[in-house]
Amino acid sequence: MPAKFRINIEAVEYYLRTVQKNFEHINDRLDMRREPMRDEIVENMLAGYRYVNTLLEQDLSMLEQSGLHHFLELNHIVLCGENLKKRKDFHQHILATSDRFYSQKEFCIKDLRSWAKDHKHVTPWKRAAGIYILHVSQPQLFFEGNHRTGALLMSSILVRAGTPPFVLTVDNAKAYFDPSSLAKATKKDFMGKLYKLPKIKKNFAKFLEAQANPELLIRPS
Repeated sequence: MPAKFRINIEAVEYYLRTVQKNFEHINDRLDMRREPMRDEIVENMLAGYRYVNTLLEQDLSMLEQSGLHHFLELNHIVLCGENLKKRKDFHQHILATSDRFYSQKEFCIKDLRSWAKDHKHVTPWKRAAGIYILHVSQPQLFFEGNHRTGALLMSSILVRAGTPPFVLTVDNAKAYFDPSSLAKATKKDFMGKLYKLPKIKKNFAKFLEAQANPELLIRPS
């Protein structure tokens, strides 16, 4: 059965454009500065949210075997958008990304799916947070675009569970970027898995629940 809700793309665009306008101020407050939020990044993220809506309509989970290529496609969208010429120019990168996604020895999609399977009965916020933090910690799933792809994956998980998606806003930007940077600097080694990552996941799940905005959910007509 398709998800009961969809993502409100108009509201998403409003929040992302507002973040874009205020990004220098946001960047000044971060523990680690981020790259400028160019128009291309915003447009690609909007395309990503629209793609997530399509998957919700088709009741496709990106963590099931049948949905894995959609997860890969989401990474291509955040990096290349829907421009076919750019896809052609990045053809070798796309092939290498696919190989890394399925076959990277230290961490690949089967490891993320295994964690998701073991935690399918936790709250949607804990599940989304756990998958996201595992995804963006070292080694990461993709060469580039892990945070943006991860944010879209979180949104898919949350909306499938009937809760609002994650969308970057001026108010939640620091609380999103700082733990994301911390996770990115953390390895999936013994100490990371036992002590560091669980703490980041726990706090991030609380953040996701606290920032949930019902305005970002709509019922399909």
